Amino acid sequence: MPPAVTAAAAPPERLSPQTRRTAWIVSSIFFVEQLDATSVASALPAMAADLGSDTVTLSATITAYLLGLTVLIPLSGRLAERHGDKRVFAGAIWLFLASSIACGFAPNALVLIALRFVQGMAGALMAPVGRLIVLRTAARHELVEAMALVILLAMIAPMVGPFLGGLLTTYVGWRWIFWINVPLCLGALWLVRRFLPATEGRGGGAFDLRGTLLSGIGFACLMWGLMALAEAQVRTGPAVAALAAGVLLVAAYVRHARRTAEPVLALDLLALRSFRDAMAGGSVFRIAVGGVPFLLPVTLQQRDGYSPLEAGLVVLIPAVGGFAMKFFSGKILRRTGYRKGLFLHGALAAGCLAAAGWVPPREAMAVYAAMLFGFGWARSLQMNAYGTLAYADVARPRLAAATSFFLAIQNLTVAMGVAVAALLLQGGAAAGSGDTAYSWVYLVLGAVALGSAAMTLAMPPSAGRDLLQTKR
Repeated sequence: MPPAVTAAAAPPERLSPQTRRTAWIVSSIFFVEQLDATSVASALPAMAADLGSDTVTLSATITAYLLGLTVLIPLSGRLAERHGDKRVFAGAIWLFLASSIACGFAPNALVLIALRFVQGMAGALMAPVGRLIVLRTAARHELVEAMALVILLAMIAPMVGPFLGGLLTTYVGWRWIFWINVPLCLGALWLVRRFLPATEGRGGGAFDLRGTLLSGIGFACLMWGLMALAEAQVRTGPAVAALAAGVLLVAAYVRHARRTAEPVLALDLLALRSFRDAMAGGSVFRIAVGGVPFLLPVTLQQRDGYSPLEAGLVVLIPAVGGFAMKFFSGKILRRTGYRKGLFLHGALAAGCLAAAGWVPPREAMAVYAAMLFGFGWARSLQMNAYGTLAYADVARPRLAAATSFFLAIQNLTVAMGVAVAALLLQGGAAAGSGDTAYSWVYLVLGAVALGSAAMTLAMPPSAGRDLLQTKR
């Protein structure tokens, strides 16, 4: 048996110049996509007034984007394999650029919603194919640091997006939220063409049209149903119907995939212990914490009487904690190993999340801020660890399939987290438990997060060890 990862292990080498450059380029493109996704919410009232609609209707621009993202993710890996990852990545950026320009010229709400769906489809190719390029470029011992860099700028975008959206809407108009993507995308395309390595597509092969439709529409139904459950003004009947349809379509896909030589989502990847552990533990953790960005501002405004601006500033605290962790995740995992690191940080995230619901921020802001920072710090390591452990035993020819599968489930479980948090809040309100309802939601979600930490104890001690070895 190979020796365990210990504190005496040699420090990891720096990333190679090619890996570092590739990770930064992909990260910058993720920043553009996330900046667009998070800046729209600030402009919804202005959009509604200008297009002769209302804010509730225009909120469908956010839903449409997420649905477009969900529909096409299962197909992203197959497209990269057939046509080459760099070509598909550049094509996705061009589609994002074109749809952004069109969104800025949208004459009415219906056209804007449709164009946002197209933007989401572009994002569905940008995220997994960008990750795939980094996975194929990085050596195994570089993967933890490389993936931390990939999502570094994407973590900054949600902090900047709402402010930028409000600034542009106030001074030059909401349409510039989309038009600002033009120079950013053109710069990204130049970087992609100049510096990113290319992998040739293998062409040919069977195209799984039935599987694409079953998985894409099934995941979209599940996503819409979960988002609808999280909206208080949406009746539960349509949401439950969409969820039922999604479950049936996904079940039909599973049956189809078992009979197909090259299914669009390769379920046989679950036979790999590391991939299965990352999917299971990561899914439970994301269900626990996926709703926190929704839960925190609601709690601060409705229970604690904060203004939207004050709540927005407080919500930045876990983001700062997560940003800080990106510089330490590789060192921590090399010292603890995956199993111990995931357990300890899962427990830390669970404890900080549960405690945050019971600490009154106005009376004990320092303690409350420490809990949020600790939660963001631990959550960041969990996301990076699960996101790299999934690829520990995946052969390079199967990286595209693994990326599509992992990100499809990741998006779905984050949406489940939002729905669970919203349903818990609605249940507490219906029970008439007053302000303590908010506190109990945090406690329940903390218990779920603790359950995900307990699941890591079933991992073998050697889980992900190859990813933590230094280059020899």
